[in-house]
Amino acid sequence: MAEIFWDGFDKYGPVNCATQNSTMGNEWTTVPSSSSTFVAGRFSNSLALQLSYSYFTASRTLPSNYSRLIGGIAMNPNLSGNSGVILGDAGTNQCAVGFNSSGKLVLWNGGLGGTQVAISTAAITANTWHYVEWDLTFAASGSYNVYLDGVSVFSGTGNLKNSSNAYANQVILCGSTCNFDDMYVFDSTGTANNAVRGDSRVETLFPTADASVAFTPSAGVLGAYYTLSNSTTYMSGGQLYLRKFTAPVAGTLNSISIMPAGTSSSANFKPAIYADNSGSPGTLLSTGSQVTGATALTAVIMPLTTAQSLTAGTSYWIGYVTDTALPMQRDDNSSFSTNAGYTASVTYTSAPPSTAPSMSSGQSSVQLWGNLTGMTTNYSEVNELPSGGDLSCVTSSTVGAEDRYSFGSLSSTPSNIAGVKVSAMLRKTDVGARTITIQLKSGGTEVTGSSQSPATSYTYFSNYQDTDPNTSAAWTASGVNSVTAGTKIAS
Repeated sequence: MAEIFWDGFDKYGPVNCATQNSTMGNEWTTVPSSSSTFVAGRFSNSLALQLSYSYFTASRTLPSNYSRLIGGIAMNPNLSGNSGVILGDAGTNQCAVGFNSSGKLVLWNGGLGGTQVAISTAAITANTWHYVEWDLTFAASGSYNVYLDGVSVFSGTGNLKNSSNAYANQVILCGSTCNFDDMYVFDSTGTANNAVRGDSRVETLFPTADASVAFTPSAGVLGAYYTLSNSTTYMSGGQLYLRKFTAPVAGTLNSISIMPAGTSSSANFKPAIYADNSGSPGTLLSTGSQVTGATALTAVIMPLTTAQSLTAGTSYWIGYVTDTALPMQRDDNSSFSTNAGYTASVTYTSAPPSTAPSMSSGQSSVQLWGNLTGMTTNYSEVNELPSGGDLSCVTSSTVGAEDRYSFGSLSSTPSNIAGVKVSAMLRKTDVGARTITIQLKSGGTEVTGSSQSPATSYTYFSNYQDTDPNTSAAWTASGVNSVTAGTKIAS
């Protein structure tokens, strides 16, 4: 196979999520700790990675050493500085392709802004999307061919290495306020995917139904379980706080969680879930005993005295009452505030009231979610964006157990399809070795990816398929749309 890595950046979101709060670090080797976020991508319902400063980079260590790499990526730079892709060898920048602040496409020895090897005569306009591709051989006199929007801009030979090794094993994205999308990296082996493709799109499809499942849906989540940027808001004591969420599937709500941004050993909390009354909170459905104490950035879990059955497609108001003023984590940030919270002043000792009081809307969107069990579908626990991790997952300890899902259809019919990549984010939860395989089934043919070993922390595992295994020919849109895929416990 010639595929090494590709990414559409769509599965790490949602939009406006900072990279350090996303799951990008479960696929990429390093991600920026700040000043990078996910923004709207090139196409509808897609995401792009935005890097804001040249000293914040995202890197991906490749699975081997490659004397030649072929790749492409969509770039949208504001031209405040150099932006592009660096090909490295274990931390040494071999060469780089990207745009300089004048909008010209450049090939550099070393990193961005290194020794110029070649440069375009024409320049792009700031804040516009362009597709950059490269075919590079890493040598003191290595061949190169660099393309812009499907057209070769310059080619020749030059010094494309800085280390003592004539290869690269890293891809590094670096931008001075530049958006990146739709990336692929190939080598030159095999009979497919061994040459530049022209302008390409990586479209991410998420599970929409169960196909054949043997895992157990052990945890589900309803609500705002994630934070986009670690923003906080100050919430008053003597207050009922609620947010409205719609249950995607049926299940049982057992507890409600919040995420404090401050610590208090004496703060008291009680959970509340209300029925929806024409878009407003109505009758109290369930509450729970008092929970005392809060530790910053540790979830406060408030069990319900009586678990609440949820109906798929029905809206519920979930929240809490507290007697203590405390900063709370938001799920959004101040720049992209949704202000989805509702509050009302209450007497804590008698709260929550049996009928919701008149509430003030437009309040800060704090992290708040319900913890579910008893779901009757598996796909709904693994299609969260971003992934819910242990809060929303399926599990099994049975060798041979396999979960496969159906997916949404492609948004268009492509003229050609390079391949299909199946990814799953997995971890093991007990001692001892485990191996898994990533499965794909097309028609009556199922293929098994290589055996891989999950660690105790979440990591993305993938299976690339150049051609449709059911036909041994190039993928078609109908073939992709009918695929089922998932994970199997190999040992």
